[in-house]
Amino acid sequence: MRLASVLVLAMPLLAVATTTRDASACGGCFVQQSESTQVTGHRMVFSVSKTESTLWDQFSYSGNPKEFAWVLPIHGKVEIGLSSDALFADLEQISAISVRSPLITCPQPPFCGSRGDSAAGAGGTTTATGTDHGVDILAQEVVGPYETVQLSSKDPKALTAWLENHGYSVPDDVVPVIAAYVKDGFDFLALKLVPGKAVSAMRPVRVTTPGAGAALPLRMVAAGTGAITPITLWVLGEGRYEPKGVPTFEIKPTDIVWDWDSQSSNYARLKSDQFAASDGKAWLVEGAEPVSRYAVEGPLQQLVQYDVKASGYGEGDAAKAQEELTADLAKLVGTLDEGSLWWSRAHGELSRAALASDLGLGAAGEQLAVTRDFEAGKTTGTAPACPSFPPCDEDVGGGSGAGGAWQGAWAGNGSAQPSNPSGGCAIGADGDAGYLTALAGLGLAAFAARRRRR
Repeated sequence: MRLASVLVLAMPLLAVATTTRDASACGGCFVQQSESTQVTGHRMVFSVSKTESTLWDQFSYSGNPKEFAWVLPIHGKVEIGLSSDALFADLEQISAISVRSPLITCPQPPFCGSRGDSAAGAGGTTTATGTDHGVDILAQEVVGPYETVQLSSKDPKALTAWLENHGYSVPDDVVPVIAAYVKDGFDFLALKLVPGKAVSAMRPVRVTTPGAGAALPLRMVAAGTGAITPITLWVLGEGRYEPKGVPTFEIKPTDIVWDWDSQSSNYARLKSDQFAASDGKAWLVEGAEPVSRYAVEGPLQQLVQYDVKASGYGEGDAAKAQEELTADLAKLVGTLDEGSLWWSRAHGELSRAALASDLGLGAAGEQLAVTRDFEAGKTTGTAPACPSFPPCDEDVGGGSGAGGAWQGAWAGNGSAQPSNPSGGCAIGADGDAGYLTALAGLGLAAFAARRRRR
């Protein structure tokens, strides 16, 4: 049995709505290709307000459910609740990073006429306090499929002994980590699956602490990790937040090179080169921008309303799901000023050395948005050719007159029929540009992993 704080990836497959417009609306035809990026590794969310901070941790475990254990350093007594993978999928879509090729403007086709939360799922909750062999029990309760206990001790040996005596096997390399947290005045939250519960019952957990401080307990995250630990972190707050006390960097559009032949960019390589140059200590600031409360809440509210089971809330019970979601959203955005609400997203490919200290989070010095939507500044390879359009009096199939010729030209070029709300005709796209449309729909219900080239 081992101590674990492991996160799982749950990438959504979102339906993208498309529209078809009249040929007469087309003011020009454009060739553009695109790709989307996806996070890998650990995922966490912080919501930081003037009164409290809440951490969401998404984890999975592939071993025997009896051996699952998770321990988090805390300050004082905290509030524990259940969440859903859907919340992480929602934030992933809101902050989705996309990279596009430069835009090629092609000749305009001829116009020949138009064509046709509450207790967060706590079940059987019990609370007990007291002292047990030098360890103070601050709280003990069952939250959904988990047994939880909040502990405090000034003696790291007593704390380690208590954990081991209660089914938490502490690896040798974690013993000094616990001692360091005890020396710094931390308490601990310990969590494991209720006996008889399966791994499939595991759900993300949120932990709320009074006060506005925010720090990522990287020293404890290091338990059981390899040489490199990927972590993606979202922060919801009143303004832009960023990692403090560590090197950070951004990807510049002018450094991105688009390869027309492979329909991909060097974005991933730019990231890996920067991480390597920093010895795995730097964080990439992937994006940050203001966001409306509805953009965060809307997709989750619709998902619970129309597909309770897929939402991951309430174990299929509609009333319970709405109750759990309400409690989750209250902690995510409920204590934040809507007019100042921002999301910030950072990603690290952290070395063991980078996990030697906890990560502080604070307001960015410059409250400026960080783009997540890139158009490559350079290209390589052979650019796609513009489509050719036959004269209006030629019929190449698909209809008669102008409409048929125009449609046939696109079909013969092997491209999708033009559809561009701005009046352009985007072709050759593999695109992720429809994610804003998808957010308003119910595509969030599908949590199948989507793999895209990058």
